[in-house]
Amino acid sequence: MFNYVKAELWKLTQRPALFLTWGILFLLMVVYSVLLSGREYSNLVAACTVVLVAGVLVAPLLVLLVDDGAPDTLKHEVAFGLSRTRIYLGKLIAVLLAGLALCVILLGACLIGGWLLLNHSDPEQEWTNLVVLGFSLLGAVPIWCGMAGVCHMAALAIRNTAVWICGYYIYFFFGQPILLVFVAILFAGNTSSWAATVAEAIVMPSLLLTPRFLSGWLTWTYQVWCWGVGLGWLAASTAAGLALLKRKDIR
Repeated sequence: MFNYVKAELWKLTQRPALFLTWGILFLLMVVYSVLLSGREYSNLVAACTVVLVAGVLVAPLLVLLVDDGAPDTLKHEVAFGLSRTRIYLGKLIAVLLAGLALCVILLGACLIGGWLLLNHSDPEQEWTNLVVLGFSLLGAVPIWCGMAGVCHMAALAIRNTAVWICGYYIYFFFGQPILLVFVAILFAGNTSSWAATVAEAIVMPSLLLTPRFLSGWLTWTYQVWCWGVGLGWLAASTAAGLALLKRKDIR
């Protein structure tokens, strides 16, 4: 498995699209930092906290970099003697490692660059915002992994790339209002109840990274929710993806 993952990561580094994607994201990060910082480092750290949901939006792009063309190369890998389980899990691990590397590079460059270039007029507020960012990031990682797992399953199960990517973004942008309507119907209009909140978090994990949850919800219970929901989506999508791949007729 280790050699397969290493090979997938090596292939990833040979693709110009990887550096193009990372470059575009880096430029967007710079623009966002300049606009939101107000020349204060504490503002920049706070801005990083509320933009963690962007990791959910980037998930399909990372999966596409690893899984692009995978349905067409599966027959060669299987013929070479690789099990379908190793292929699926190896590519999934490569996606997760690439995503974590991207997070470290972008967030690290943002925080280090901001520390060197911006003003530090309120050190106490900076420390508070850094703690909040670290705690929020700890909860964001499993959500990102869960959504990457869903995209990986879709990429190997659906041959048409445009179909699963469009489906993912449609669900992300339009799923929340539709979900709120169903929750309102199911819970007799009481969308603020604990049961309704849990249902929303399970069906739309990205909501856990929005200001609604980040404001006043940063407790260890919040971490349990994030890790439970995120790893739950990752486990469910992995089980479904393996089952689909094992039954798939590879030609």
